[in-house]
Amino acid sequence: MKFTVNTFLVLICLANWAYADVATLKNGDRVTGTLVTIKGGTLQLKTANLGTVSIPMAQVVTYSSDKPVAVLIKGQEPVQGMLELLPSGEWQIKGDNGQVHTIAAAKPEVIMPAEDYQKLEQAPGILQGWKGGASLGYSLQNGNQESNTLTTSVAASRERPATPIFERHVRTTFDFTTLFSHAEQKSITPPFVVTSTVSSRTLTADLRQDYLFSPDNFVFVFGQVNHVSTQGLYLQQTYGGGFGRDVVKNARTTFSVLGGPTYVQEKFFNGQLTQTIELLLAETLGVQFSKRLRLDHYFQVYPDLIHGGQYRFDTSAVLSYKLLNKFTVNASLIDLYLSNPPTGEKNNVTLSVGIGYAF
Repeated sequence: MKFTVNTFLVLICLANWAYADVATLKNGDRVTGTLVTIKGGTLQLKTANLGTVSIPMAQVVTYSSDKPVAVLIKGQEPVQGMLELLPSGEWQIKGDNGQVHTIAAAKPEVIMPAEDYQKLEQAPGILQGWKGGASLGYSLQNGNQESNTLTTSVAASRERPATPIFERHVRTTFDFTTLFSHAEQKSITPPFVVTSTVSSRTLTADLRQDYLFSPDNFVFVFGQVNHVSTQGLYLQQTYGGGFGRDVVKNARTTFSVLGGPTYVQEKFFNGQLTQTIELLLAETLGVQFSKRLRLDHYFQVYPDLIHGGQYRFDTSAVLSYKLLNKFTVNASLIDLYLSNPPTGEKNNVTLSVGIGYAF
């Protein structure tokens, strides 16, 4: 019975070894495991005893995969199939249809298991894959004038596929900001009764979808809604699209410009309803000054193409400082400008300080 059990265990180990990727090194060692990635001249294998090991490809004489892989080459469609390193140093990929591809060793950006690549290609759920932050600010003043102001904001973006080696992909950005303020003016003599009250509400939200057809160029569509009580604006709806370009895109800084035509419908508290065509000209900037300090800014101007001389713009700047884990403290400036409101002020400026959460 003991011999039978030992034999069975040996057979299991041999079966596991037979179904593992095998790399032979120049010193004669053989490393078996499961492929993680081959990237930047390094082979990463997940082994049973040593965990994930990194092996310089310069030390690998032969390598073969036990399961299909995806070979990702910048600007080309991925090649999928069984992988083998040839004595010439080139990669050979045998597809399910029997087609054989031979690729120079330095050409692939990444080689990964085909199963992992297919997961990246799958469309995420509506709430999955977002990166960004949410903030909350509150101020209170007590005296002859009592006022309180609450501000909230959410800024998030998502790219699919998530890995940066893909040129053609989709990018979605979402921004949402609210401001609620209430002030009561009291008499200057006892019994300090309330003589007047002022309330203001601001809400702005926009959703933009970018379709990148090259590493730096994209087309986009977007929708935006605004509600600004201090300008007498009940509801402003903007829909449009156009072309954009990522002028700067590196680990610390992103800077993009975009423009295109838009359709705008505005309804004011006095009942006035306007419809017009505007031109969108915009820029977005993100700068990571350090591991903790970051600036996010955008500016959008809309010249009116139907009513000459009229225009509007909206801009935002958020400076955030990471405290610990995912919590931040931030200061933000928002300016919404309308050149010809029927009532109220042209400018609606908000400056707030609050705490935030990065996700």
